[in-house]
Amino acid sequence: MFRSTLVIFFALSSVCLQADDMAYAGVNRGPFGITDLNSGAFSSAGNSGQTLAGLAVANGSICATSYHAGSTLYNVNPSNGALTSIGTTGIDVDDFGSTTGGMWAVDTSANLYSINPSSGAATLVGSTGLSLGSWRSLSNNSATLYFANGADLYTLNTSTGAPTLVGAFNGSAEEGTLLFEDGILYGGDNVNNTVDTINIVTGVATLGAASGVGAQFWGLAPYPVPTSGSPTPEPASWALFGLGFAGTLAARTRRRKNTQAQTRSS
Repeated sequence: MFRSTLVIFFALSSVCLQADDMAYAGVNRGPFGITDLNSGAFSSAGNSGQTLAGLAVANGSICATSYHAGSTLYNVNPSNGALTSIGTTGIDVDDFGSTTGGMWAVDTSANLYSINPSSGAATLVGSTGLSLGSWRSLSNNSATLYFANGADLYTLNTSTGAPTLVGAFNGSAEEGTLLFEDGILYGGDNVNNTVDTINIVTGVATLGAASGVGAQFWGLAPYPVPTSGSPTPEPASWALFGLGFAGTLAARTRRRKNTQAQTRSS
C-alpha cells in the first residue's frame, strides 16, 4: 500500500515539475489566446479588437489598457478576449503591467503611474528619466516591477519611478512583454519572434522557442489567473505536498507494523 502510494505521488510530482508554463497572450492588432511559454505554441481564443499597451492582473481578473492616445482601462474576458470598459486613465499609456501589489503604467513621456483597478484613474508616481527604446514593456505577476526598454532590463521603484539597470539582454533581443511565472521571468521577444527566459540578476535573455502567435507580443498574463487571496500553488509546492503526505503515510505504516509485532509477542 505504502509503496504504491509513494510511486503515485512521485509520479504526480514529476509531472507537475515538468509541466509547461502557460499564459494568456495579447497580440498586435487584437488577437487573443493562450500560449505555451516553453514550446511557443499559440491557441487562439478570440480578438480584443485593438492593440493593447499590455496586460495586468488585479482582483482575480485580467485588465488591459488601450495603446497611446485616450487610453482606457478595460477588463478582459479570458474566454474570448472581449473588452469591457472600466474607465479612462487620463494619460497616454505606452506600457501597462502589474505587480502583486498594484497596477502600473508608463506614459509616452516615460513617467510611471499607478492605476486604480476600479476606476482606471492614473496617479503620477514619478519620472523614470529614461528615453524610450524601440520596444518597451512592464512586467506582470511579480513582486518587483520590471521594465524592458530597448536592449536593457530595469527595475522601477514603485514609490518614486526611479529606474535601476539590471543589465543588457545581449544579442538582438528586445522584449515586447514580460511575465513572471513559477519563478521565471519570460519575455515576448519581438525582434527574434521567440519566447525568452530572462535572468533577473544579470538581465541576460536566453532565446527560447519560436513563437506561434504569428505577430508581435503586446501582453502576457498568467494562466490560470491568480484569484485574490488564493494564489495558485506552484509545481514545487505540489511536489513538497506529495513528499509530506508520503512521509506521514510511511510513519503511520511503521507504527501499525510495530503495534502488530507487539500484539504477536504478547
